[in-house]
Amino acid sequence: MEKNWESASPEQTLSIGRKIGEALKGKSGLIFLTGDLGAGKTKLTQGVVSGLGIDAEVTSPTFALINEYGPDAEAVHMDLYRLEDYEELQEIGFEDYLDGDRLILCEWPDILEDEGYEPMLRIDLRRDDAKGETARRITVVCEDDSAAERIAAIES
Repeated sequence: MEKNWESASPEQTLSIGRKIGEALKGKSGLIFLTGDLGAGKTKLTQGVVSGLGIDAEVTSPTFALINEYGPDAEAVHMDLYRLEDYEELQEIGFEDYLDGDRLILCEWPDILEDEGYEPMLRIDLRRDDAKGETARRITVVCEDDSAAERIAAIES
């Protein structure tokens, strides 16, 4: 199942993320985030975390690699861009995060894909320069049937 949104601003991207987060409350699993630098992956993640009901300042994990949100790390935001291989990912404790009830949002998930990990959602954010500097196309592809039902139910 695929669902598409158009966002004209960072505020709209945040709102779309919030709707996704609300729809995924109580779910756990991997979400792969793809898109160019500056496409809005962190802004969308801010919305998802807010939609989950977590009050936190969500920042890019570019240098930290992993940011946890919520009292029991119900949401985890990872940036795998700077990692060379899966062994590095294991060294930072990736597999420990899979053992809990949490959403794991991974930017630059190539290493995970190469290792055969399957996300419940793939979210791709692309600039739409023809519609303006802040315009984005957001495509959500659902790999998990129950997540697909929840995402399909979101009103655009």
